[in-house]
Amino acid sequence: MNAPFVLFGSTDPGSNQALRDKLRHQGAEVFACASSQEFLEVARRRTPTVVVLDDELESVGGQTLIRLLRPLCPQVPVILLLPAGKHAERDATQHLGPVCTLVSPVSEQDLGIVISSALQGRGSTPPPTNRPVIFCVDDDPLFLKSLVRILRRHGYSVIGYDNPDAALEDVPIHKPSLVFIDVLMPGMNGLDLATELRESYGDRLPYVLLTAKSDDTEIAEGYKSGARYYITKPCEPERILNIADYLVGDLGPRERELLGSKL
Repeated sequence: MNAPFVLFGSTDPGSNQALRDKLRHQGAEVFACASSQEFLEVARRRTPTVVVLDDELESVGGQTLIRLLRPLCPQVPVILLLPAGKHAERDATQHLGPVCTLVSPVSEQDLGIVISSALQGRGSTPPPTNRPVIFCVDDDPLFLKSLVRILRRHGYSVIGYDNPDAALEDVPIHKPSLVFIDVLMPGMNGLDLATELRESYGDRLPYVLLTAKSDDTEIAEGYKSGARYYITKPCEPERILNIADYLVGDLGPRERELLGSKL
């Protein structure tokens, strides 16, 4: 068996030097990159056994780099190091293949244990992650947390946003299958976001509008924007799940027909 190859992508080339030396002493080949371009070029030349990636590598961001890495290395385990302020994003990488997220600071000892565990599992191919990705966009933190939790417990990979602009920027990265959008938000409101999604992705990306109001004019505007459904808050969890299953779930024709009749 060839020596394992551990690829580091780090903002600080000198970080974890002792750990890298230890891995070399144990027989692994190690390479450290300080730029996203170099990181992807090295991965293109030789498939790594394990990747250790700093989320703050340049301005690209770890999630974007993992997305770019996957065509080259579909099932290589990635250890993503998140800064402390991004601990809430730990669940946002579930659909990007085998990814273990650690929140900095991480001791070299702990990081070494995680790397060793990933190396011991080499040769076994994890099953591909095919769960649909759902975006939830709402500036109400309590409602957003509840909505994300409901969908995750049902088996979907869910990313929550309190900022419509951030959600719009991340669509090409995460390729969601469905977006739940609150209508009343400051700045770019829900209808503005819906219009942007409609113009950029058409019917390929369905979205559902949420609102605390039930004004007929607003509802008409929502459907005019291309929304598949328009839901008044508070929302029954069962209705949220039924809509998600109907629009993106793995249902047979008969199941879809029966569920559609309930909506």
